[in-house]
Formats: sequence, C-alpha cells, structure tokens
Amino acid sequence: MGIGIKALIGWLPDDSGRDAMALAAALASTGNVTAQACTVLPQSWPFPSMAKVDAEYQRWLSERGVAAVRQADEQLRIHAIPVGDPAAFYVSNTAESAGLNEAAKQYGSDIIVLGSAPGPVGRFAPGSTTDSLLHSSAVPLALAPNGTRSTAAPISRISCAYVGTAQSKDALRTSVALASALAIPLRLLAFAPRASSTYPPFGGYGAEDVVSAQWKEQAHQVIADAESSLRLDRPELSVTSEVGVGNGWEAAVGSIPFTDSDLLVVGSSRLGPIARVFLGSSASKIIRHAPVPMLVVPRGSSMRAAAATTVEES
Repeated sequence: MGIGIKALIGWLPDDSGRDAMALAAALASTGNVTAQACTVLPQSWPFPSMAKVDAEYQRWLSERGVAAVRQADEQLRIHAIPVGDPAAFYVSNTAESAGLNEAAKQYGSDIIVLGSAPGPVGRFAPGSTTDSLLHSSAVPLALAPNGTRSTAAPISRISCAYVGTAQSKDALRTSVALASALAIPLRLLAFAPRASSTYPPFGGYGAEDVVSAQWKEQAHQVIADAESSLRLDRPELSVTSEVGVGNGWEAAVGSIPFTDSDLLVVGSSRLGPIARVFLGSSASKIIRHAPVPMLVVPRGSSMRAAAATTVEES
C-alpha cells in the first residue's frame, strides 16, 4: 500500500468516542491504517498542596485515565484495528484540543479522528473540542457523524468538494492520493445553492435566478475541467463528477446521493503564518449538512505532502 496513515482517535467512553472508533475501523478495513486512542484529562492544579482533597483528585484523575485506556484497548480489539505503540494512552492538559494537538505531534499522526457532539443522527455537530481543533489543528480531521457506530462501512469511494480554490486543490491532492492508495473511485463534487429570499431581491427574482444559473454553470465547468485533467494525468483512477443544486445549502448537499461507505474530503483555508485548519463559510455549511464521514484538510498538512506528487500544479 502506497500511503500508510497513522490515525489518532480522540477517545472518551461515550457515543462520540464510539463513533470516532467506528470511523477509524472503517478506514483501517479499507487500507493501510494504524490507530492510537488518546484520552485527554483535565490538568490537575500545578501547585498541589498537602491537602487530602488534592491527593484524592489526582487519584481520581489517574483512575479515570486508566479506565479510559482499558476501554479503548477493548474497542480497538473488537474492531480489529491495527494499532501503534502505545495502542491507547491518556494525557493531561488544560484543554482537550491542545492535548490532542500535542499527542498528534508527538506520535506523528496523519489525522485526528473525532466523534460528533449530541445532535441529529447522521449529521456531525462540532462540540467545543472539535470547534477548537477546526481552528488550530495542523493535521487533517476525520469527522464521524452522530450514529457512525451503527452505520460505518469500509470506505469504497472518495468524494471531494472542489471549487477550484487553493484550499480545494489541497483537498483534491489528498483525495487523489487516498483514492489511488486504496484503489477506490474518486468523485468530484461542486455545490450551487440558490439563496432563498423572504422578500424579492433588489433586482427581482429573475436577477437572482440568473445569478444562480451562472453559479451552477461555473460549478459544472470547474469540476469538468478538473475531471478532464485527472483523466489525462491519472488514467488508472476512476473519476466522476456531480453538481449539487438546491434552494439553500441543505438542499444542495442533500441533492447528492451518498452511501455509508463514502468519505467526503473538504479543504480549509489558511490561518496565520503556519498551516492550520480554518473553515470558510462554504466548508462550514457542507460539514453541517453532509450525511457521511468527512476529512477536513488544512493547507500544508503532512497528508498534503504525501499527496503532492499525485496531482500536477495548475
């Protein structure tokens, strides 16, 4: 297998953690993926006293960490996920997102796998940890919608949200690398949502229809060009494309047929002088409404470097 992927699972013994574990299992059953499960515990008071309560709190934290590791080990075995060394561990930090970032850096993780906060089944709802990581992670984030533990299947197709921007080209590089390494089809997606208006827009509904039609035509042209380029550069890949159209983002995303075995790859913008995940408005809306697991790719990530030789710069 061309690309070996090291996944760090953000683990807690709850439904969110089990969803993340199920997504890691789906990835591992598809290709060359190893995983480690990491639980982040609150950092104890940095200047402990001799008081009995401090010792009890420290003991409680340690017991909680040991229990989380034991449960993670059990889940890794149940899902038959190839593991790294150590397979599961816990760390202490002032914030869960910071702890996962540091663990990913320490163990050279290629992706961080996260479960959803409570919300509608089949959709991903960012909690505080995910929201923080979506603005700070230096590696791609694999997001498991609520209920993935009951629906996860081996990934059989990579779907890439593509609009021709720099960040979507980064997502495309990773998508091509994954599809090639896993020997599965690649589908290019573009979305052309029509903005809904309570009152007639200044130019009338006719003007709005013209703008929507032009957006749809442009979306078709962008992914058609990308598909043609890929067919020439990577003839071994199975490449298709679709445009999602609807009245608003939910309808546009919902117009695309997905299966439980799809992985949707979304690009991110760049925040600050170094590569970090930072979602634009379009990516945020796609994540909110997509009914399948997603991979959010920051510019300059390690997976982008692995994919850099798969797509020529345009």
